[in-house]
Amino acid sequence: MPWGYTDRFYEATVQVVEEAIVNALIGNTAMVGRDGNRTPALPHDRLISLLAHRS
Repeated sequence: MPWGYTDRFYEATVQVVEEAIVNALIGNTAMVGRDGNRTPALPHDRLISLLAHRS
């Protein structure tokens, strides 16, 4: 890859990773795993509100 394109490539990579993390946070659901270990879902309304304030 030519050096002139590295910055744009890096920026695109950061944006893709950020989008994947946000999708994982919003798409989660409450789960019960092995030995009854419970993981609650994040409150989607609060998460969306927090994400709206950061931009």
